[in-house]
Amino acid sequence: MENASIIQFVNVTKTFADDTIVLDNVSFEIERGKFYTLLGPSGCGKTTILRLIAGFIEPTSGEVYFDGKKINHLPANKRQVNTVFQDYALFPHLNVFENVAFGLRIKREKKSVIEAKVKEALSFVNLSGYENREISEMSGGQRQRVAIARAIVNEPKVILLDEPLSALDLKLRTQMQYELRELQRRLGITFIFVTHDQEEALAMSDEIFVINKGKIQQSGTPIDIYDEPINRFVADFIGESNIVKGKMIEDYLVEFAGKRFTCVDGGITPNEPVEIVIRPEDLEITKKGAGKLEVTVHSKLFRGVHYEMTCRDVEGNDWLVHTTRKVDVGDMIGLDFEPEAIHVMRFDESEEDFDRRMEQYTEEEANG
Repeated sequence: MENASIIQFVNVTKTFADDTIVLDNVSFEIERGKFYTLLGPSGCGKTTILRLIAGFIEPTSGEVYFDGKKINHLPANKRQVNTVFQDYALFPHLNVFENVAFGLRIKREKKSVIEAKVKEALSFVNLSGYENREISEMSGGQRQRVAIARAIVNEPKVILLDEPLSALDLKLRTQMQYELRELQRRLGITFIFVTHDQEEALAMSDEIFVINKGKIQQSGTPIDIYDEPINRFVADFIGESNIVKGKMIEDYLVEFAGKRFTCVDGGITPNEPVEIVIRPEDLEITKKGAGKLEVTVHSKLFRGVHYEMTCRDVEGNDWLVHTTRKVDVGDMIGLDFEPEAIHVMRFDESEEDFDRRMEQYTEEEANG
């Protein structure tokens, strides 16, 4: 029986010649057949992880495993992975067929095998009939499909995608997000996608690794990452957030903006200073005096599907609100929200610290 894990990083650190630490003691597992996204700002280490998996570089310390075997020093051409690069890296002097067939010719496959596999790969990416088309005659989206066909034709166990949508316009980029996700489902193989675009990550992924300064800040499903951010960086990087300082009075009771509110969080030391996250779409506008908070509208922008407003409460906290209701700048209004909308974070807590804390809290509750 195959192990569910196909890639493992165990305490992997990568430093460059100037002693810059790019990855700092990183450990994680990648399961087969899922769509993973490495998400983070430029220079956070996400592309370095991709290059370590591909075999373009080696770790300074730690171990990288593929199918249970250590591959730290295994050459790139011996690994069962293929990479789709940001610029696609297609050969301009070769037509579509020859670009896709390139890897098979290197392996000295039979002509009949090459023709069958290239035809199948092009069919997968909806480019049947484009075999003789020159690369210079292809659109950006078509070139991306050629690059993907070239990657899948060698039947890898993992496909690595290094920001392959960044050069496309917004409409085409959105279309290709759907196509890539559907392609991964049809192929049933592992995709590892690198991006700094959080909306892209949320839309496409089974699992997301949020990375900053060489460390994985949080990993989980898009819903987990969005609804339950571990710390300020994740909350701020994934979507738009209202983050204010507060105090955890006791389990399920928190204080912020000068008031106390029922929440759904526990396991934090009583009276500990904390940070509170409420998403803009979870704030409901009410009449003045009818909500949990009173605020003054400071600015308003029309975003097409909703208005985006910035408001300020009497304690000086700024609140971003997404609403379809019309109010005017200068109006005093109420803001209402459910206990489930309040997410409580400890200052700078790591995912490991959070897991340990919740495990201990669960044990204490079970033991009474």
